[in-house]
Formats: sequence, C-alpha cells, structure tokens
Amino acid sequence: MDEIDVKKYFKKINTTFVGVNKQDDFAKKFMNLLESGNTTLYQKERRERRIFDDSWMDSVEGVIPVIDKLTRNPRETLKKVSQVVPVERAKRIDSDTIRHLAQNTHLIKNIDESGVVVPTKVLTYYNEADLGTYENRFLRSLVDKLYIFIEKRYDLIVEKMHTEYVNYLNIKSEVEWEQATIEYDVTMRINQTMPKDEIDVKNQELFDRMTYIRTAITNFKMSEFMREMRQFAPVTPPIMKTNVIMKNQDFRQCYYLWVLMDQVDRIGYDVEVFERDVEFDDSYLNEIENMLMVLYATIANNQIDEFVIAQEVPFEYRKSKRPRIKKSDSNDQYVQPGYYEFENNKLNQYYLDQIRSTNYSRFKSLQEAGIPLEESIDIVFQQINMISNAVYEDYIKFTFNPEEEKTLEEKIRLQEKILEVYRQIEKIKREDMRQLSTNKAIALLNLRNFQDELKRAKKLEQEEKAREEEEARLAALEEKQLKLEDEDDKQRQLARARKILEEAEKERKKKKQDAKS
Repeated sequence: MDEIDVKKYFKKINTTFVGVNKQDDFAKKFMNLLESGNTTLYQKERRERRIFDDSWMDSVEGVIPVIDKLTRNPRETLKKVSQVVPVERAKRIDSDTIRHLAQNTHLIKNIDESGVVVPTKVLTYYNEADLGTYENRFLRSLVDKLYIFIEKRYDLIVEKMHTEYVNYLNIKSEVEWEQATIEYDVTMRINQTMPKDEIDVKNQELFDRMTYIRTAITNFKMSEFMREMRQFAPVTPPIMKTNVIMKNQDFRQCYYLWVLMDQVDRIGYDVEVFERDVEFDDSYLNEIENMLMVLYATIANNQIDEFVIAQEVPFEYRKSKRPRIKKSDSNDQYVQPGYYEFENNKLNQYYLDQIRSTNYSRFKSLQEAGIPLEESIDIVFQQINMISNAVYEDYIKFTFNPEEEKTLEEKIRLQEKILEVYRQIEKIKREDMRQLSTNKAIALLNLRNFQDELKRAKKLEQEEKAREEEEARLAALEEKQLKLEDEDDKQRQLARARKILEEAEKERKKKKQDAKS
C-alpha cells in the first residue's frame, strides 16, 4: 500500500467532511455531543527489534569441519563373518573349518584310499568392516541432535529477525443524550516490517551463518555415513566417556559441543524499543471526531429500529471537554525480552555433569570431615530425594488451589486432578524403583561374577604356588642327590687313589727288599 495514495485519499474525504459539517445540522449537534463527552485517547508509535544471542555460534562453526572429517573417515573395526560355501569358493580356512566339517559329516563328499577328505562345502570366513562402534553411534546421534538444534533456531530467526513498526491507537468515548448512551471503544494496531537497520544487518549476518551451518548439517544428514548408521541404535545420555571420546581431540570437541547444546536449551534475545507518544493537536482531534460521527451514522443508517437522536427535544449546545490522553494501555502488548524454551524429556548431559560434579564435591567434603562412607551416601542422596519431592510439592501447590474455587463441584474437580498428579508421581517412583531394582540385580550379578573370578584367580594362584613349591622341592632333592653322588664319586676316587698309593708303596718296599738281598 502506497503511503502517498493514502494521504491523497484522506485529503479528499476530509475536504468533504469540512464542507458538510459547516452546513449540516446533525453534524453540528453530534460534534458538540462528542466534544462534550468523556473521551480518552491513547496512541503510540514504536519500533521494536530483537537482538539474538549468538554466543554458541562460534563453538558450532568450529566443530563443523571436525564432524565433516569424522564422517568422511569413520572409525571401523574388523568383524569376522563366517559362512558355509561350496569348497571351490572357499578362500580362507582355519581350525574352525576343520571343527565344523567334523561336526557336519554330511558335507563330506568322499574320503579316498590315502585318507584325503573331499568336502562339498566348507566353513570359510572373511573380515567385514563394522561401523557400529560406540564412537560412531555417538557421532550419528550428535548430527541428529545438532540438526534439531539448528532447525528450531533457524525457524525462529526467520520469523523474528526483522525490525517491526507498531502503531497502536485506542479511543474510548461516552456520549449521553436524553435516554440514549453511545459508547465507543475503538482499537487499531498496525504492524509493519521496517527497512533494514544496523540490527537487521547483524541479524542477517547471524542468519547467513546459520544458513551455512544448516546446509552443512543437512549434508551430514544426507551423507553415506548417516545412511549406513541407520541400522545402529543411537546413544542416549549419560554419554560414555570412552578413551577415544576423551583422548581423541576431534571426538573431545564433539563431546563438548553435545554438553553445550544441553546447556543452551533455549533461544535468548533482547528487545530494543524506540517509541513516541502521538500528539493530539486540534486538527487531529477534529479528524478523530469526524471518524466517530461517521461510524455512528453508518450504524444508525443500518439498524432495524428507526432510532436516531431525538429531534423534537430542543438542543442546547454543551460546553466542550478536552479529551484525556493516556500514556499507557494494558492492551498494548510490548515484545518482551526472553527465551523460547525447547522441551527435552531426555536426560540432559550438561545438567547430569553439573549434578555429578556437585555430588563429588559433597562426598569429598563429608569424607574430609571424617564422616563414614555409608553415612555420607545417606546424607547426599537424602538431600537429592528431598529436592525432587520439593519439586513435586511446589508444582502441585502453585498449579492447583481448591480454596480459590467458588463451588464445591469445582473444588472436587480440582482435588481429583491433584489426586491424579500424586498417582502419576507414585507411578514414576515405582518405575524408578523397578529400574533401581534391575540395576541392583545387575550389580549383584556383577559382584558374584567378580567374586567367582577372584576365587578362580586365587585357586589358580594357589595351584601355581603349589606347583612352584613342588618344583622347588624336586629341584632340592635332585640337587641333594647330585651332591650325594658327587660325594660318593669323591670317596671312590680317594679310595682308588689310596689303593694305588698302597700298591705303589708295596712295590717300592719289595724293590727295596730285592735290592738288599
């Protein structure tokens, strides 16, 4: 709509009003009635613009190349896949092949005279790349989470990014004539998008950055990696801090982005408002009165009963009153700075980390104070339970108040809602206890497995110790035997040497004896 055309049209009809009002008796009388009535005027013009929070943008933009790198080169593990194939197609065999053939003799074609087995089919295997690692599932879930994160913010910024012009007018007037009372309550609001200003430029830059991120995330969603990962279940908080996620720089950045998205679970924006009160000069007031008079005449011309302001009663011109100008109006709603919150029923990793950190601090403080572990656990978890119960009670207290209801039926209806909330809370607690019992049973099973493993380890240790002691005993016996044998050998050698000496001594004496004779 062209503003110049509007003003031209108004000048044309206003010229007509001026001419008619000077000559028409009804116009003279009704204008006097309006001027003598109780009239309240309110009008504001303002410009409203939103300044969006973009503190998270740098972190998201910084992780985009990392996600691109990880999705293009995903981590894989080799999975051994076995299958029975005709023998001529078998490329690899191992001990499992022999074992399988021995268990399935119907696959043996024949055995020749030399004992060579000729099978028809054999068990073979091949190595297949497996993408179903926890890290890849985490990456797939991160892309899905980031896609929703960006889409919600993108849609809101598209809707709210531009500066808006608001012109709000409210007219209230009351005119009395004989038995007639004419009340006006006219409201008009004009909302219009303004030409670009500096905030629009900044929001446009934010929008362009978000468009780039949105395009990148959409490409990730359409990638080969995401198509292959559809067969694997996504991860849910709490996120497992595996060695790869915590020690690999790329995955660590992705983890921190996950926590950031849990932390920034709303879109924040501030609102700047530039406004002015419209001045109601005499000319503008006269134009508004003309509009009210035409409105009355239009309705009176189309009403069923032929009622107009009584003409037979002599009309006395009344004293004019200046309209009251209001500076505020409860129906003129300003855009408020705030947040659009996004519902998330899943466990939030950011708040989980905060609770975990707080609990660790409490446990540490209690332990340093010398309080036993069991008593420390009672203190911390009783406090957590008190907080959760207080949340339930606070919700019920501030949502339902039967005392404010007027009738007993309404009080009963509201009390039934309160009872239903308590039943729902009991259901939640029962499910929590059921899950806690399951976790307790798993913990007990793990404890027994660990105890059995410890018994086996101790038994193996004792057997190993007994074996070593037996080996040591046998070694000692063998060494002792060797020593005895060495001693016997030495004694034999000494006896032999003694015998040789004795024989030599006898030979010497004999020779000496022969020499004398």
